[in-house]
Amino acid sequence: MGLANLEPFVGAGPWVIAAAIAVPVTGKIIITALALRGTDPKDRPSIIKAVAELFRWRR
Repeated sequence: MGLANLEPFVGAGPWVIAAAIAVPVTGKIIITALALRGTDPKDRPSIIKAVAELFRWRR
């Protein structure tokens, strides 16, 4: 898979680039926090692993 054409984003300014990165990351953090809310601490590693697999996060 090749890189997308970044010229429109670079020309739009730094706030557009920051938003393009921050919005998806913030969404993943919110979903993870909701999944962990009210859970037993010993269950949290398996929940985090499941959420990571959902988003295909890599270590």
